[in-house]
Amino acid sequence: MRKLFKLATVAVGVGVLALTGTSAAAEVPAREKAAVLACGGNVFLDGIRALTISENGHDEVYLTSNGGKIWPSGRYVSMAAGQRVEVDKCVPFNAVIRLIEVDDTDPNDQIGEVTLQGDVTKDYKLCCGGGAEYRLGAVR
Repeated sequence: MRKLFKLATVAVGVGVLALTGTSAAAEVPAREKAAVLACGGNVFLDGIRALTISENGHDEVYLTSNGGKIWPSGRYVSMAAGQRVEVDKCVPFNAVIRLIEVDDTDPNDQIGEVTLQGDVTKDYKLCCGGGAEYRLGAVR
């Protein structure tokens, strides 16, 4: 999947420069354009950042969409405060995204939930289960 985004990023960047004659600094970030193209008009979940975590050290988290797990491919990702991890998933408009934490007391403790707005690129805040706060980037 990463190779596809890199290839699309280069193709979009070259195409924009050739058509407009502008510098790379003046264009919309090519990675965002490539992500939207690769998602076929759906919403691209870019990355997630742990702003604060609910436990000492790390939270073990995963994402669900409309009831099914969508990220990561393993059981969970262990995240420390301030850490950012790529998600790189395409989801439909108006998908309900839930951030779930796995721990000893409750194996599926929900940190937060958002409904994606399909027509905008924005950062969504997922919080406040257990005091944790995460930011999820979505590109449209």
